[in-house]
Amino acid sequence: MRDRRTTKLLIAVFLIIGLVPIVGALETTPTTIVVAAKDSSAADKASAAYVCDGVNDHVEIQAALNALPSSGGVVLLTSGTYNCAGIIAPKAGSTLKGEGESETYLKFTHDGRINVDREYVTLDGFNIQGSGYSSGVKWLGVMTVRASHAKIHNITGTADASIQAVFLLIHDPTVYAPTLQDIEFTNCKAVDTGTYGFLHNAWGTTNKVIKDVRYENCAAINCGKFGVFNPWITGFDFAELNDIEGLRVKNCLAEGNLESGFHFEFDPKKVDCVLENCVSRNNGQKPYPTKAYNPNDMSTHYFGCGYYAPNADVTFINCVAEGNSMNGFYTTNGGKLYNCVEKSTAIGRTNFAYRAPAGYYSVPCRSVNPSLVMENCTSIDSHGYGLQVDLANNVKIRNFHLENPAGINGKGSSLGGTNGQFDNAEVSIYASGNRVETLVWAKENENTVFSGQIVSDAAKPFLIEGYGTRNVLVKDMEIVSKTLPAGSPGVTIAGTVPAGQATLRNVKVTSTGSPVSTPTPTVPGPTPEPTTPAPSGKPDLVVTDISWDPASPAPGSAVTLSATIKNQGSAPTPAGVKHGVLFTFDDGAAGPGVWSDTHTGSIAPGAWVTVTANGGSAGAAWKAVAGTHTVKAHVDDVNRIAESDEANNVHTEQITVTEAATPTPTPTTPAPSGKPDLVVTDISWDPASPAPGSAVTFSATIKNQGSAPTPAGVKHGVLFTFDDGAAGPGVWSDTHTASIAPGASVTLTASGGSAGATWKAASGTHTVKAHVDDVNRIAESDENNNVLRKEIVVGTRPAPVKGDLNGDGSVDWADVTIAAEMAQGKLKPTTAADLDGDGTVGWKDVALLADFFFGRTASL
Repeated sequence: MRDRRTTKLLIAVFLIIGLVPIVGALETTPTTIVVAAKDSSAADKASAAYVCDGVNDHVEIQAALNALPSSGGVVLLTSGTYNCAGIIAPKAGSTLKGEGESETYLKFTHDGRINVDREYVTLDGFNIQGSGYSSGVKWLGVMTVRASHAKIHNITGTADASIQAVFLLIHDPTVYAPTLQDIEFTNCKAVDTGTYGFLHNAWGTTNKVIKDVRYENCAAINCGKFGVFNPWITGFDFAELNDIEGLRVKNCLAEGNLESGFHFEFDPKKVDCVLENCVSRNNGQKPYPTKAYNPNDMSTHYFGCGYYAPNADVTFINCVAEGNSMNGFYTTNGGKLYNCVEKSTAIGRTNFAYRAPAGYYSVPCRSVNPSLVMENCTSIDSHGYGLQVDLANNVKIRNFHLENPAGINGKGSSLGGTNGQFDNAEVSIYASGNRVETLVWAKENENTVFSGQIVSDAAKPFLIEGYGTRNVLVKDMEIVSKTLPAGSPGVTIAGTVPAGQATLRNVKVTSTGSPVSTPTPTVPGPTPEPTTPAPSGKPDLVVTDISWDPASPAPGSAVTLSATIKNQGSAPTPAGVKHGVLFTFDDGAAGPGVWSDTHTGSIAPGAWVTVTANGGSAGAAWKAVAGTHTVKAHVDDVNRIAESDEANNVHTEQITVTEAATPTPTPTTPAPSGKPDLVVTDISWDPASPAPGSAVTFSATIKNQGSAPTPAGVKHGVLFTFDDGAAGPGVWSDTHTASIAPGASVTLTASGGSAGATWKAASGTHTVKAHVDDVNRIAESDENNNVLRKEIVVGTRPAPVKGDLNGDGSVDWADVTIAAEMAQGKLKPTTAADLDGDGTVGWKDVALLADFFFGRTASL
């Protein structure tokens, strides 16, 4: 297809040969070219080389990209909305940049999209929206990347269910035949879509591997919530028909998606893939199957996972799964998990007749050695199994913490129990809970060693059974129970186990001892780059939780601080050395710090202790100061203990101090930021169709899409402006002071303004901007997404002007271009463009428009 430059050249040639003499060059080639939207400010329009008219704005954007020199350059899209009904295709080495995801909006219709088909393209700082795609392009994305060395930064997008993905990375040999590699996504989001958020795919039969793709601080939220492209929509799908190698995913979030949060299909090859510090929660919004699995019945196909990585060399480091409907982590045949946490898998589900959920699921897991590695992982409050590993061989499970599973058929975990193979494995497990009869269930195990501790009053906390049991050793295992006889083994060996095939060594029941308490973890901070942490031979102290007493302090009250510290290293901390923790408040701005320095006992690898402040420059308690403050707990702040990682000793939480002593909101879902995040999701006004001069009342719906509540007692302000002040003074809402929970929304109505709480409607079309928390009263995880814009029309639109093909009220060069594209058959002809009245739109109509534009004729 001919591009925008071709259209201009055809116009120029046509005019040069005699119909219209044209003077001056039509295009320039600066290093940076500015494009302004129809609703951009007057200053932006004045500085722009191209000014869009609100119709087919992709034409001007593409013209600017084409005008860049061959060495590359930048096309800058100023703040505003660009309505695009065609393709934007950046040239090699170019940058298409907006002024921010809440400032620059590209709205694509009529199969419009962005195609990255040339190398070294950068896209940065705008919002994309796609809808109404035809069947011919439905397998593409609103943004389709098909060439190597691309950088996609600071872009938020959405799409309806008519296209496959918001962000699509695909090897298409008809467009780009080499291996697709070196693609970077940073601070990108797919939100409230009818389709996949981020999708990798491949067509053809060669070069199907996609290599060296990087994601950082990206999010896929509610993909599949508004319409369904197909029944398997996921937030991130890294391997659909493509193989994947060298994938790095850091600090990313998948939440509320139809199927999996983070997903790899079974068949492709997955090599050297690492997910680090990621959070996947409340995925699997699709209804549970109501009948047994049938390969030919799509209604029985179900993932519902936080992380789905079967048959894959995928490493998970410090990743969190919470509230996912089927599995928190699904890993087989090469999966490696370090310091991961699963919580509340299958919460809200009750019928498990056709699917039994598990926090960690690895079935089958036996084709590589080791086939599964899990170190320092935790399962909390699973509504099914906490851990299920079966058809498994060569499994290494070290320091696994299983807390309070609801279980399936009375079993809290299943190691070989469901399919009868669990061989050549080592399992150190620390389990607690009384909701099931058996916490650790080992069936048909062979050449397997167990160790650890179980805290439970259940009748059979550890059960070994199965005729195929061979050479199973349970050693150094403590069963803490109030109901089992002290000194008894506490491990039940069923009669089906052949004699002598299950051995107990140093295994006993005690009626005293400290229960295994797994504090609710928060997401640790960034960790070093190594993909598979090897044992360091050193301890590694981190803070996993901060608490205070009283829980809801009033101003001036004395607050006692405590911190839970964990040794996540591979060696114990030294005995006789102070394990100090320093607590500070807004880095000292909210009062002097306090500290704990009394604990000197060694902490074993995987173990934790809770320490309480016992001193400070002004005493051991903090004098509460009104407001919301950041509490920082720094373990080993004076470096008494040599650790394998000295950069992960700090954990922060927020404490709110109010006169009413309302409870301090504590996030229940661990997330990278631990802060609220306010966005505006809608703007409305009354009357809906105002007349000039009427008083208009404005309202905005604001949502907290963060991971913590907003602070109570603080104004949640919204400022409304009109054409950035050019259409009259702004109004605001500043009466709402109640806390907004994560995921909740409220609608606020303007209550004041410099000229009153209502806007005096000015005739014409205006841009209403709603800016939540415009004066930054609330600390948010993202301070750059607080603005939403909408267009309001006051009075009637101006009468059509003959020759004004884009409806902006004047005849300009954009109309000449539109007519030329109609003459070429690239756009559907309209009656308005048939200026000579011969029933067709041809080059004579283009000439008439050009004559009028250049002033050679007085009328059309």
